[in-house]
Amino acid sequence: MKDIFTILTERVLRDSNGEPICAHVGDIQSCTVKNHPTYQALRKKVRLGRSKSTASMRLWESVGTLAREGDQQEREKWLIILLDLLTPYFGGWSQELARKWHYEVSDIRSAMVEGALSAWFYKGSGIPSKELLDTMMTRAFASGRGLVEAGSAETCAVSEGDAISDATHEEDFELQASSIIDASAVRDPDANERIRGERTGSLLQRMGAMNHAKILHDKIRSGCRSEADAPVITPAQVGRSWVDGKNLYYRLSDLLPQYVSFGEAANIVGLSESQASKMARKGTLPFRVFWIGNSRVVSVKSLMHILDIQDSLVHPDDVENGASHVARE
Repeated sequence: MKDIFTILTERVLRDSNGEPICAHVGDIQSCTVKNHPTYQALRKKVRLGRSKSTASMRLWESVGTLAREGDQQEREKWLIILLDLLTPYFGGWSQELARKWHYEVSDIRSAMVEGALSAWFYKGSGIPSKELLDTMMTRAFASGRGLVEAGSAETCAVSEGDAISDATHEEDFELQASSIIDASAVRDPDANERIRGERTGSLLQRMGAMNHAKILHDKIRSGCRSEADAPVITPAQVGRSWVDGKNLYYRLSDLLPQYVSFGEAANIVGLSESQASKMARKGTLPFRVFWIGNSRVVSVKSLMHILDIQDSLVHPDDVENGASHVARE
């Protein structure tokens, strides 16, 4: 019978399919590092035990950021990788504990992963990456030891795969403020959508950035955009897409760079780079960081969320209409 450690590793290997993996920013195309290893090669190089390397800690911080950012599927993917990077340090100890207490090693390992996950969700994102690593390891060892000292070798009726799936959805249970809509304030959703798009276009025209937007519009209209990158639209918007023959909607963030430098991000939130660095060491920085070699970058979408800037869904026709109005002024 496979234990949770084996299941984690097999899941990551299956998902990566032997292809190079980017643990810096998650997307090889957006990463400035030219060469990326396969997951097997990456896992062998990582050192998170007593002899932690600077490179390994930076990679740990980036993977932790990826496990907090993005959509639910991406967060789940990187959280499983985060856990799998820890399992090499649990293997020998769990076997020895199983022999000493005559306990099933698979149960001990399941308890350890459960402990590491509980630390991940309990600690949240506002702590330094090294402290998070130490806490997850400590909680994992404590959970394994606590299981055998309880004196009853019982196997959980829920499979390990189900436990991972449930845990990775835990942080989505809380109702977000952005999910609350005041229906009385919405008179005509279709008109609201067009006004939003036209306001975006007028702003882009005044900023001199409309040519950049039109390049994106041409790419979308020509069908060069991957369907996986197209945003999910409402039933009402499907009707408009039927007229065009394709989903042309995009988000405001698609017009922006995916990442900015650490210094730029600090300035955006009103901090100097040195202040932001001090806050990062204390775990009080309002945004999360990716490491690309010796450089730090920050997700623009993360900054938009922090600054309460809505990542609006717009249609190229509306954006161009708004820009044309301003151009005629």
